[in-house]
Amino acid sequence: MMKKYFIAVLTLALSFNLAACGSSASTGDSGQKARGQESASASGETITINIGHGGAESTAQQVGCLALKDYMEKNSNGAFTVNIYPNNSMGNDDELCQMVQSGNLEMCLANSIIVNYVNDGVIYDLFYNFNNIEDVKKKYMEDENFLNVMREKYSAAGFYLGGYSVHGFRVATANKPLTSPDALKGLTFRVMQNDLHIEGWQCMGATPTPFSFSELYTALQQKTIDAQENPIELIYSQKFYEQQSDITKTNHLQQTQQWLVSQSFYDSLSDENKKLLDDGIAVACEAATSYALDNEAAWTKEIEEYGCTITELTDEQRAVFKEAVAPEWASVEAKVSPEVWEAYTK
Repeated sequence: MMKKYFIAVLTLALSFNLAACGSSASTGDSGQKARGQESASASGETITINIGHGGAESTAQQVGCLALKDYMEKNSNGAFTVNIYPNNSMGNDDELCQMVQSGNLEMCLANSIIVNYVNDGVIYDLFYNFNNIEDVKKKYMEDENFLNVMREKYSAAGFYLGGYSVHGFRVATANKPLTSPDALKGLTFRVMQNDLHIEGWQCMGATPTPFSFSELYTALQQKTIDAQENPIELIYSQKFYEQQSDITKTNHLQQTQQWLVSQSFYDSLSDENKKLLDDGIAVACEAATSYALDNEAAWTKEIEEYGCTITELTDEQRAVFKEAVAPEWASVEAKVSPEVWEAYTK
């Protein structure tokens, strides 16, 4: 079923524009809609889902949202309408989460910002928990125990965690291969402003430096920053490979998206409509994951053709890095609930 919807979604993506998403709705009205959804459905009125995210129309986030729209509108006999707002057009990531939490927006996509709302979201910052992308997909998309444990934590914060899509790994760029902690020594390494990321790269031998993403290309060009880490999608779209000769697939952290629903909105739905929405989110996650991983392979090939050297770590090299980040593991374990740690690491 997912393949059928994925093909339809890709067709929609090529012709997508904001006007096609349906008429915009005032965020101030959404909470009232959420409280009255079940009665609206019973009377034959349409239930509206507004979903916001920070990606552009060409991203996996948008492809996933289009898959959700396609599935919900085709399988609900007209009971649901889905409006999509990409490019943070309804607010930045933090504002989107606030609106979903309060019930003033039905859905959004989130990444690292979630730690501002769900303390146990720190678990996603655990370096080297996965050996390959299939292991990531099994944990995030197939492990019902992990999903249910996290759903309980999100629910306490006002979110229903619909599921996850997987968008690849974060990797490192520099002007040499980074295959050991020794290779990282002395490098000024750009990281996001995240204490656990800073600790992880310190453990691995680098000198991590939080630095503005918008100024990163120029910093690499001027060599005020020696190295950085990001998913292939951003390395490609921001053309960091033009200023760095090497990409090392450190694969130290997974890149995922959380599909969040307002808990009050979800609770207002009938059991039948909850099931429909859960199924729609599953289709969306599959579509976004397939799009992201398929394009990652194409982007990697194009980067190589440009002349950038791409290095894969051996199992032995990965083991050295994983051993080095043991202190970061201890820091994460101290910050999360025991049941979350157990569900994620076992």
